[in-house]
Amino acid sequence: MPAFQRIIVAVLLLCVPVSAFAAGPSILFDPATEEVISQDRAGEPWYPASITKLMTAYVIFQKLRTGQLFLTQKIPVSALAHSQPPSKIGVPVGQTVSLDFALQSLLVYSANDMAYVLAEAASGSIPAFAAEMNAQARKLGMTGSHFANPNGLFDHRHVTTARDIAILASTLLREFPEYDHYFSQPFLAVGKRKLANRNSLLRQMPESDGMKTGFVCSSGFNLVATATHDGRRLGAVIFGANSGKHRVDLAEMLLIDGFSRPSAPRVKIQSIPNIQTGGIVPTDMTSQVCKQKPIAVAMSKDLGGWGISFGAYESSATADMALRGRMLSKSGMELPGTPGIVRLPEKRGFLAAMWNLNQPLSEAACVRYRAEKAPCEVIPPETFARIAALVPDPVKPPAPVADPEGDEVSKVTKPPVRKKKKKN
Repeated sequence: MPAFQRIIVAVLLLCVPVSAFAAGPSILFDPATEEVISQDRAGEPWYPASITKLMTAYVIFQKLRTGQLFLTQKIPVSALAHSQPPSKIGVPVGQTVSLDFALQSLLVYSANDMAYVLAEAASGSIPAFAAEMNAQARKLGMTGSHFANPNGLFDHRHVTTARDIAILASTLLREFPEYDHYFSQPFLAVGKRKLANRNSLLRQMPESDGMKTGFVCSSGFNLVATATHDGRRLGAVIFGANSGKHRVDLAEMLLIDGFSRPSAPRVKIQSIPNIQTGGIVPTDMTSQVCKQKPIAVAMSKDLGGWGISFGAYESSATADMALRGRMLSKSGMELPGTPGIVRLPEKRGFLAAMWNLNQPLSEAACVRYRAEKAPCEVIPPETFARIAALVPDPVKPPAPVADPEGDEVSKVTKPPVRKKKKKN
């Protein structure tokens, strides 16, 4: 890159106000060498949202390589897969799609239903697939990651770091170059419709050539982006931007800055794996990026089974902070139940709790938590039933976010309608 362009980039970086940067961690890296060019809090935990689908793809790619799966294979859509919220393709229950189409849907359009279709085809169930995701994460040295599902929809236990995602992205590009086209594909063809790639950096930056977007209210707008200039490919991870446009602008700025730097540093480089991962609770971006209450209180009708409580708190926000910390502990990561905030009767506050467990699991979990000096009480099914009876759900619960990719450019493109010429 010419010297004058490098100077312009440097000036732009200095002039950008602090508010223009993402609230979350970031990292700029070389996927081929795993060199860290720059990073900001890259070892801190964050909610990955649909960037999770990179790990989903990694597990599927491995099974394709070993012959356990085939691109032409027809895989069924279950009721569970079909029930996933948008973004989704919406294939009816019982119908089948090719594994290749499911991968395109996953990585181009970020389809949540196709993530479940792929996971069930690969491992038989979502818990089994999540276990495979976590096993692969451990092998790759992703020490700050834990996956609870294949699509990235919010779960208190579903976390990663910018460092870990940089490791994953580098591994994907290095081990599976034959599938690189999924990350750069401009659109997904569904019949006559064309669904644009969620990664709008592909349309904004000529050098851009991948990889994956992510958004849920708790994470803000995330992006893993790659670009190639003069034969050199760089990657950037952005977490916690406040809009789809914001994340691509930040990624472009980082990538341009990276290309302006010499590719052969004179000093010893920092490697991605050498970044230490931290143990703090991720920031919740809901109030900044979503027009809804930050803390979602559980619907009483959903409560059931045995459970555990981590204490009662005056506000839902305080209860949620307690829950986040408990779920990210060693005792909470592998618990199979449903974590959430429960409103107590007679305005007595909010419970940080987990339900849908059985009695042995609940009792064993509390033993472990108490050994960690954390409060924990077992909740029998009758208690949940009493709470549900005394705290009725609102008539109309808050509507979920309609599209997990938010303001990303993802309109359906249809063939142009030709106007009929008027006869003279």
